[in-house]
Amino acid sequence: MELNTLEREMIIDIYDADMFPEMPLEIENYKLIEEDPKKKKQEFAFYLNKLKKLGLIKYEEKEAFAKGGSRSTKYNNSVTIICEEKIHIDSKGIRLVERSIYSNSEIKRKMYKFG
Repeated sequence: MELNTLEREMIIDIYDADMFPEMPLEIENYKLIEEDPKKKKQEFAFYLNKLKKLGLIKYEEKEAFAKGGSRSTKYNNSVTIICEEKIHIDSKGIRLVERSIYSNSEIKRKMYKFG
């Protein structure tokens, strides 16, 4: 499973939002391609859907998204509102994030030891 930089940031932030409630998941924290606010939400929902399909996050679509208007052919959704607090990390996502945190701390430890 290959995640791009944005998807990796999102999965870590969803993990943090679940583990530390003072660190909420917010769409404004991401450098998305779209400028238009509606398209930006559709783009963000697209990435969330990909992470869900990979089994890394979980949410009930009716609770997490409000839909309306025209469907984006680019992002394949008509999301108009995202309820970030309804999006949660799944066990597979937890393992991925924690393994990443461990391997990054191991790399840093080895760099300081040998650097």
